[in-house]
Amino acid sequence: MYSVEVFPWNKNFEVGVPLIDEQHQKLVELLNVLAGHLAYQSDIPTLNNVFNDLAEYAIYHFQAEERIWHSFFPEDAWETKHKDDHRRFLTTVNRIMAGKTARPLDEVIEEILTFLTQWLAFHILDTDMRMAKVVLAVQSGVPLNQAKEQADQEMSGAMKVLIETMLSMFDALSSRTMQLAKEVVERQKAEQASQDALDRLQKIASQVPGLVFQFQLFPDGSSRIPYANEAIRSLYRVSPEEVSEDAAKVLAALHPDDLENFKTSFKVSARDLTPWRQEYRLKFDDAPVCWLFGNALPQRQADGSVLWHGFITDITKHKQTEVELRIAATAFELQDAMLVTDANNVILKVNQAFTRITGYSAEEVIGKTPNLLSSGQHDKTFYSSMWESINRTDAWQGEIWNRRKNGEMFPEWLIITAVKEPDEKNEHVNNYVASFSDITSRKAAEEEIKQLAFYDPLTQLPNRRLLQERLKHSIDVERRDGKRLALLMLDLDRFKAVNDSLGHLAGDELLQQVAVRISARLRDVDMVARLGGDEFVVLLEDIAHAEDAARVAAEIIFVLGKPFQLTQSSDVQIGASIGISLYPEHGASYEMLMDHADAALYQAKDQGRGCYAYFSEDQTLAARERIALETRLRRAIEQGELRVFYQPQMDIESGRIVGAEALVRWQDPIEELIPPLRFIPIAEETGLILEIGAWVLRETCRQGRLWLDAGLPPLTLAVNVSPQQFRRGDISALVATALNETGFPAEYLELEMTESGLLENQDNVMALLNKLRSQGIRLAIDDFGTGFSSLAYLKHFPLDVLKIDKSFIDDIPNLQDDMEIAATIIAMGHILGFKVLAEGVETPEQLAFLREKKCDSYQGYIKSPPVPAEAFALLLREQGFE
Repeated sequence: MYSVEVFPWNKNFEVGVPLIDEQHQKLVELLNVLAGHLAYQSDIPTLNNVFNDLAEYAIYHFQAEERIWHSFFPEDAWETKHKDDHRRFLTTVNRIMAGKTARPLDEVIEEILTFLTQWLAFHILDTDMRMAKVVLAVQSGVPLNQAKEQADQEMSGAMKVLIETMLSMFDALSSRTMQLAKEVVERQKAEQASQDALDRLQKIASQVPGLVFQFQLFPDGSSRIPYANEAIRSLYRVSPEEVSEDAAKVLAALHPDDLENFKTSFKVSARDLTPWRQEYRLKFDDAPVCWLFGNALPQRQADGSVLWHGFITDITKHKQTEVELRIAATAFELQDAMLVTDANNVILKVNQAFTRITGYSAEEVIGKTPNLLSSGQHDKTFYSSMWESINRTDAWQGEIWNRRKNGEMFPEWLIITAVKEPDEKNEHVNNYVASFSDITSRKAAEEEIKQLAFYDPLTQLPNRRLLQERLKHSIDVERRDGKRLALLMLDLDRFKAVNDSLGHLAGDELLQQVAVRISARLRDVDMVARLGGDEFVVLLEDIAHAEDAARVAAEIIFVLGKPFQLTQSSDVQIGASIGISLYPEHGASYEMLMDHADAALYQAKDQGRGCYAYFSEDQTLAARERIALETRLRRAIEQGELRVFYQPQMDIESGRIVGAEALVRWQDPIEELIPPLRFIPIAEETGLILEIGAWVLRETCRQGRLWLDAGLPPLTLAVNVSPQQFRRGDISALVATALNETGFPAEYLELEMTESGLLENQDNVMALLNKLRSQGIRLAIDDFGTGFSSLAYLKHFPLDVLKIDKSFIDDIPNLQDDMEIAATIIAMGHILGFKVLAEGVETPEQLAFLREKKCDSYQGYIKSPPVPAEAFALLLREQGFE
């Protein structure tokens, strides 16, 4: 039976009722068996049996457990909740089992493992442990209600934190255990497969004529032949054992003129991991030269070496007749133009087809090089690659552009072959034979066929067929990469009136100009196609947000609304309506996206034309509102409508203002003061947050300098930093510039970052925080408790302040859990050397609690809301200077 211990049972999970503990252990065993089948990739029938065992035993366990609890909690709310937990468990398991054929099996099992691990841990540690405490207390004589109150007290507060901590530990442990088990299984399978492959290779190699071998080249230049069949004895006059650790004896048998080329060929194959193919000679003092041909495939090894698997055959007889036959075969088998050069590439002979195609007579080219045909269309890299292939393989073929005698350039299919004459002492190129054919007609026919098949003859845009192929491919790419795309179906408004009044020629000219305007708006990765008539479709790939499609649609509507200048008439005015469908929201196939874009187009027309509409009306409204707000925000930045407000930060012991948080506000002339919750998310999505964040930083430093110059006491000014400023901007350089330009002291500037922003990319963020700290900047973690809340991670960051999120302060003193969490954060923050500031303090009771728990400082409406700079300065003056 397969089993992987993703849920290790220990005494902490025993609730104290022996029968229930035994049944819990059985459920855990079934869970670990299921994990084992996942690791060993069992078949569906086997897994179905495990699923059935799990479900049957769970039902049996639930029935037995409910009988026990019923005897102590008859018709009690605790009993009802416990039964509901059991029903939820069975419902979830049944749902996952019912859908197991619709998804990859690994995903199904991983989902149920995650659910079972968390459910078992939480159910045992919380629900069953709580009820068991009551049962044990009742059995010892405690009244039921009193026993329940005692259990609730024991299971709340710190116990709840313990449960959640253990849940997190088991979740991480089970995930890692599962991964390790899979890796072990995969490694075992790979090792067995490798051994099986080696056994098959050895059996085959013993029957194959010629030498079957493995050759291994190490980074230090040494080499060995781990395997060779018996043919190595007759070819190289060595045994397989003599070269298994050192290939020197094989290399010593190579012809001296071929040795360096032989070594180089292996180095090139090792560097590029390309197949090794080589002809070379062996030379023994008592025998004629032997020609061999080798062919092998390389594999990079874990130690950095390269191992080839291949074979070598004796081609001596073939080489003896090869050179004599090559020129004759080339000349007689090919009907194309042909020229023969010497080893220095000087033309010796051409045929009549050469003269007919190029216009040069034999007398005009003999004694010259083929360079006189050069078109200038190919760079040095092209010719270097061509000659590298010729020198390496003795041949090259491909498409090339050349020039006729009259200066006309033409495409040709060219084949070049190096003619060599083998010699016992030396091998060199005697001649090059080139043959080529004029493929002008073929190229034109191919282009015409392609144009007719895939392009609209009027606008030269892709047609429906090419759009379909491109969209299907794009859907596959976006599905694989988890991205989205948009389809915009466009119909011209008032086009029929132009066509009817000015004629079809004017209509055709208008369509051509429309195609040009749309194409000019799109990116290189986008596509516009004409389906027919006045109907166009735009494909936008890899869009970040749904609103991106609306922006493009709005711009297309705008450019098509401008007057057109036609041959027959000037200032022709039309418009456009656009329907938008999104992948994957509105469909996952070409047909669905096209149908939904068409339906959206009709919605746009019904709304009065000259507008766009999504397939979803809600998305249309949301996109329009969002784009409008984005436009206003850009204008607000340009026109200086942003403001910085300051909220005092108070020292709890002295009750004095010791700092302030700088908060951006939008002073809109229409809506007056717009809160950040409305525009900051848009700024984050569009990248405007970089410009806004830089302005807030500079403005805060400028104001801080003004306050110091006015004689106000030094204060710490805290500025929020967006995660995008870490990812996309040089925040360290920005801070240095702001401080240098304003003269604000670095020790009074504090940057506030969110937990998620810090933990997104710990390595890069750590280096950046250290650079900021080296400038003397204070660093704070904002909204602590709402993200990962992992002190184990945060203790490694060079932070000064932890800010407790307002959500944990709101219900003090009414919610015991929030009080314990706040107290824990304060205590742990002090242990790690951080100052702790509480946000959102609004009542005397909250402040009293924070003072009791030794919190260092606070901010909130109990002192003051965020206020303009002038009002904040007044608050400072009112408290007096010390």
